[in-house]
Amino acid sequence: MSFRAKQAVDFWLGGLLLLAMFLPVRGLGLLLRRDHSFARRRGCAVVKLVGAGSLFLAMPSLQAIRAQFPERKFFLVGTKAVTGFAQPFGWFDHYWVIDDSSLWRLVVSTVRALVKVAWSSDHLIDLEVHSRLTTLFGVLTMVRNRIGFVNEIAFWRRGFYTHMTYFSPQGPVYAFYDMLAAWFDIERVAVSEFNAAFRARVLQEELPNGLVLPERYIVVAPACSDFGKERQLRPDEWNGLVARNGLAGREVVVLGGAADRSLGMAVAAELGSAHDLCGSLSIVQSARVLAGATQFLGIDSLLLHLARALDVPSVSVWGPSNPATRLRPGRAGEIVFFANMSCSPCIHVHETPPCQGARTCIPAALARPAAVSATEEMEHHAMGWANGPNEREVRAIEVRYD
Repeated sequence: MSFRAKQAVDFWLGGLLLLAMFLPVRGLGLLLRRDHSFARRRGCAVVKLVGAGSLFLAMPSLQAIRAQFPERKFFLVGTKAVTGFAQPFGWFDHYWVIDDSSLWRLVVSTVRALVKVAWSSDHLIDLEVHSRLTTLFGVLTMVRNRIGFVNEIAFWRRGFYTHMTYFSPQGPVYAFYDMLAAWFDIERVAVSEFNAAFRARVLQEELPNGLVLPERYIVVAPACSDFGKERQLRPDEWNGLVARNGLAGREVVVLGGAADRSLGMAVAAELGSAHDLCGSLSIVQSARVLAGATQFLGIDSLLLHLARALDVPSVSVWGPSNPATRLRPGRAGEIVFFANMSCSPCIHVHETPPCQGARTCIPAALARPAAVSATEEMEHHAMGWANGPNEREVRAIEVRYD
């Protein structure tokens, strides 16, 4: 299925099923009066269908939560792109794949994952913010504690989750992910410790035999997931970005997945003597190549978040998404191109960008002088709002960082 078709299925099918289930779910909740404490530790399932980059942003908090559960009791439910990213790093104990290549496979794989979660878990964390199908999935598992995000757009979720954290698309996404740890009485999220462990794992990875990298090189990552292709730059725009940052003539390695091969070839051809490795490496091997780069140039994508965690100096271009909502603080000397147009951000707020793909925000961002990111110092804490079962009013929650 195309990404637009998946969105339509989520919106219409998910919406109709949730509407039909609203009264039964609320009625059973009042009748059963289940114990929603966090004393039970049978297992915890995390649901993330789209966006490996978002999952990576949530990993410091999720790994802190994982430590609260018995061994081999932390699970991930996601599409192949998401589980395939997480599995090599061993962040979860089991990985249950949702196959969204067709509607029939989506139904069959979802039912299979649903049974496994219901059998093994007392807790479910839904990392999707707007999905109706993941909300439905959580309800059908009938797990004791269902944790998810709500806001004024997804207000209807209040009828289906037991524990809710307020989410704002204009706020720092990583902070809302970190606040999930507060449900498990975790007061401090060790981001630096997680990044150090991630770097140690990456540096252990062996590169393919026969791959010879330049002694000094920069990395260009031109692609992103199917969600929000408006983020991508044209090959000539990448050439201009490289030149503008004084990197013309440097050895360039182009990184991306198998689906990015055509774009990677076009960018490599535009840059001249670039080494195109799109589709040639695993995600861990790509991270290993990233770790050895002197500079990273990219957009709002998974590879940008990996580069920042690996302390690689980065240059990034933004427009349909706002860097203030995606970049964790603490990266001194980072360069960000961003034109804060009246319609931006759009891809994380609207089903369809208002420009319908014209993406005038990208050339507008590139026309501005490069600015050093305002996120140079790590914030010591993040604050938000949440409410749990039987709580009529929200309460403040706070997460501190190392």
